[in-house]
Amino acid sequence: MKRLILLTCSAAIFIGYFPPIAQAQSPLDIDFQLDSAKKLAKSKPDKAFLLATEVLEESKLTLFDSLVGKAQLVRGQILLQFGLFQPASEAFYEAEHIFQNNELPSLLAEVNNALGEVYYKIKTPEDALLRHETALTIYQKLHDAEGEAETKSFIGGMYEKIGSYPKALANQREALLIFKELNLKSQLAFVRENIGSIYEDLEQYDSAYFNFHKAFELNTALGDSLRIIGNLNNLGDVLRKTREPEEGLLYSVKAAEMSRRLGFLYQQKSAIVDISKAYAEMRDYDNAYKFLEQSRQLSDLVYSEESARQLAIQEVQNRLYAKNQQINQLEQMRDFDSIVKWLLVFLVGLLCVLGWVIFNRQKLKIRSNKELLQRHQEILQVKEQLIATEQQNMQLLELKMEAEDKAHSKALTAQTLHVIDKNRMMEDILVRLKSILEEDPKEQKKKIRNLIKQIDFNFSHDTDWEDFKHSFEKVHQDFLSNIQQRTGGLTPAEMKLASLMRLNLNSKEIASSLGISMDSLRISRYRLRKKLDLEKGDSLQQYLLCI
Repeated sequence: MKRLILLTCSAAIFIGYFPPIAQAQSPLDIDFQLDSAKKLAKSKPDKAFLLATEVLEESKLTLFDSLVGKAQLVRGQILLQFGLFQPASEAFYEAEHIFQNNELPSLLAEVNNALGEVYYKIKTPEDALLRHETALTIYQKLHDAEGEAETKSFIGGMYEKIGSYPKALANQREALLIFKELNLKSQLAFVRENIGSIYEDLEQYDSAYFNFHKAFELNTALGDSLRIIGNLNNLGDVLRKTREPEEGLLYSVKAAEMSRRLGFLYQQKSAIVDISKAYAEMRDYDNAYKFLEQSRQLSDLVYSEESARQLAIQEVQNRLYAKNQQINQLEQMRDFDSIVKWLLVFLVGLLCVLGWVIFNRQKLKIRSNKELLQRHQEILQVKEQLIATEQQNMQLLELKMEAEDKAHSKALTAQTLHVIDKNRMMEDILVRLKSILEEDPKEQKKKIRNLIKQIDFNFSHDTDWEDFKHSFEKVHQDFLSNIQQRTGGLTPAEMKLASLMRLNLNSKEIASSLGISMDSLRISRYRLRKKLDLEKGDSLQQYLLCI
């Protein structure tokens, strides 16, 4: 009995040591903080996440589940921005559950669109499309024109990703009309950029340029620096693809300088990659390589910065977890304090009940700790799997880049060998012409005629064919033997035509190399197609490039 009384008094003193839990803020204050976190997410996402996490804790102290759902929606959007798809989806699922239970359709539509973005990021566009269509149905029932237009734009983006371009354009144009009626310029610029991307995929570069330029004008009027940089990059890329690399280079340089000045590393890297491609199109390979190296260095910086931000977010998550644990412990201790105080009043009659309660609480605590430990281990396993997947993706990307470099090197080497062969012939002709000039004029005419015959013969038979063939096979191993096996035998002229097409030369360059007219070249290509048994719609160039 004395021990029990001492225990209860000590417990009362111990509980009195802890201060009471802070009073919850009003719902209006919490809503204001959430709006602040949304605005801050564009410029300082890490600080926005901290604020949203604090708001989440404040929301849990209120009796309004909707505030918890809104806070989780904001946190999920910031986590998605950092590429943390697993915790982002968890936050969105909790918000979706709350909005369904509280019958908040507008917020439910918004969280469906957010989940659609997550599914798109993890390469499941079909699931993303279902989510966006669910959001569209809700907005149509609510007669929310802005939400309907935004969702149609998302749906158009999903159709673009799965290659259904007519549906993609139809949805983007419907969204464009609604935003025009609502006079929402920022959303208009976003849709214009999406439409330009679709036309770029369809290789309709004039339409792509028109829409990208419209988006650029709208964003310039709005002063949206981040989107302006993206517009400049898109304009430069389209001009480069339309064989206007000099003009495209100007846009890419503007984008690189603007992103460097504003500290947008990812956009700066994209612009520098486009600059490198433009210089490559202009055959200025020194500058192309220099800017490609700069883009690689920026990629390392972007990766380091993203990693640091993700670590910071993970640290906030861990602190939140630890804080929740402390709160749970304080709540458990507060409950225990209530039980002890009640027992002090009814001590004599409830001694046996007290022992039974203490025993069961300890058992429950052990079970709760085991469950928490198991959940923590499961989270660690998921993180390890995500890290392994990311490493595999990086390795595949490196292999792809290495293969592309080798392919470019092969093509360049083969073209160089061909030019060297022709230059040898031209040097020989030059030497002989100089020698003829020094001889008797009577003999010059006869020797010049012989030289013309030699040039004609060289064009028609190409006496250096064996040397070219030997050099070509060093770069493109087994190509000639493979094509001979597939056709059952080609003439030397057909073999040379196939080799020049394998080098990806255009028709004019091939006709010049063979010394024949464009009509003769078309006849030769027709005969080669016939020997290869190609169908009418099949591309001879693509067939030879794949051998």
